[in-house]
Amino acid sequence: MPDTPQALADRLREEGARVFDFFNNLSKDQWDVIVYPSDSDWSLHHLLAHFASSEIGHKTLVQNIFSGGEGAWSDFDIDIFNQREVEKLLDESNSYLLEIFLKARTELVALVSGFEIDDLNRIGNDPYLGTVPLLDIIKLTYRHLQIHLRDARRCL
Repeated sequence: MPDTPQALADRLREEGARVFDFFNNLSKDQWDVIVYPSDSDWSLHHLLAHFASSEIGHKTLVQNIFSGGEGAWSDFDIDIFNQREVEKLLDESNSYLLEIFLKARTELVALVSGFEIDDLNRIGNDPYLGTVPLLDIIKLTYRHLQIHLRDARRCL
């Protein structure tokens, strides 16, 4: 598949639908399954909160770079951000978190759909990838979720 704005938007849309289907089809008992046993013990509910917050963050980052910004500041700590943002959302219902995720994903798809091919070469700082073209940041947006869903499926 060529790396065009429309192809990337289509991929974002498809992956967003996969995320929705995965979480929407969990049983009540499955929501408490621990995906990442560690100090934080992230359950599937935690993971959905992470998806909602990271989707908003990625949309904001892509918009910033597209608009001529530099992206994330150089000392941005992604681990601290993720933990803090997930904690803020833990009391929200699963259906509300899915709604947040879908809204941000829909907005990102619309944004990317409006790009020109040259926009994908804009350079910005991603907290995980470093200074890279916008194309790489957009691809990471859906690959990031694919990795987490793979981990979640293994735990189920």
